[in-house]
Amino acid sequence: MQDAALDLLIVEDETDTRSLLSQIFKMHGYKVRTASDGFAALAMIRTCSPDLLLSDLNMPGMSGFELLSVVRRLYQWIYVIASSGAYSGPTVPPGIAADGFHEKATGIPPLIALVQQGTERTTPWLRPERMPTPLWVPLEGGTPQESRHVLINCPACLRPFRQSVEKVNAEIRDVSCRHCGGRVEYAIALATKPASTAQNAEHSR
Repeated sequence: MQDAALDLLIVEDETDTRSLLSQIFKMHGYKVRTASDGFAALAMIRTCSPDLLLSDLNMPGMSGFELLSVVRRLYQWIYVIASSGAYSGPTVPPGIAADGFHEKATGIPPLIALVQQGTERTTPWLRPERMPTPLWVPLEGGTPQESRHVLINCPACLRPFRQSVEKVNAEIRDVSCRHCGGRVEYAIALATKPASTAQNAEHSR
């Protein structure tokens, strides 16, 4: 149990998983809030910033890739753990803006240990040694079959521009902003679920 209840925000689109994780971490002494996607999580963070953030990567709406990229830029003091079944191993996948990574297939105990590591860290909350992260953007249209374009918002001048992509994959790319000429690193969030699929699954529960 924690001496002081730290605020943990869990972002997970699967209702049963979200409920289970909430119960588990409340039992371990955390003050838990939950969100079903990145947009809902950002609204909660703006209201009250959590101490720790645990986020799935594969979600409809705003994916975890996109959410963590925003959090890294605007809320660097939050300790972030990414969770996914699409990657294997204990290390944070390339380009993911997280301090720790949980492979879902390994179960709950390793996840609890990861969160506790964030709780017990001795390094400063604001970490200048953190590697920069690319912008994670969805394909326009949602799938490689529907579109070969992405809409990028330049972090320097904040203006959007459309970029065509010849090869659809999750590699980190480099492009110059059409407006200010600034260098922008980005990657395509391929694991994002179509919103309609998630909504249908929710109704079937």
